[in-house]
Amino acid sequence: MTLLEVKILLSCVFLIYTNVEAARPPKFHDQPLAHIEATEKKLTHYSVGQAIANWDAGNVHSHLEGGMQYSHGRLIVPQDGEYYVYEQLFFRSSGRVLIRKGHHEVITMLQHPDNVPQGPQYAGGVFYLEAGDTLALQTATSVSLYMATAHSYFGAFLIE
Repeated sequence: MTLLEVKILLSCVFLIYTNVEAARPPKFHDQPLAHIEATEKKLTHYSVGQAIANWDAGNVHSHLEGGMQYSHGRLIVPQDGEYYVYEQLFFRSSGRVLIRKGHHEVITMLQHPDNVPQGPQYAGGVFYLEAGDTLALQTATSVSLYMATAHSYFGAFLIE
């Protein structure tokens, strides 16, 4: 391939990339969004009714935008609306974990079966939340989790 052909090829690649980037919608950094990954604590044992607070909001993959806040294991929602709320946990034992809205209301749960020794489980759903509502994970049974970045995380984002 000649130098001229390489220059033409690179110019075409740049034009395609520029057009693809221009066609993408703008990022909505003002929309509430949170993604929090686990700390590097590895295997962690939790008893019944224990809040899971081993989250690292300063992790390179974690982020809080649009007024979302994180404090002591809880996400704090900045405005009313419908949010997609999700969690993934890497179970090392059977057990059940709840996503709680506030202190009492369970909005969804994640359960790892007894017949599978370990693995990731994911749960998510759309829920109406009001400004000031908190989201947290709490164990319903004793459970062992692999609390490491990219294996266990939770978050929420405003969809409407």
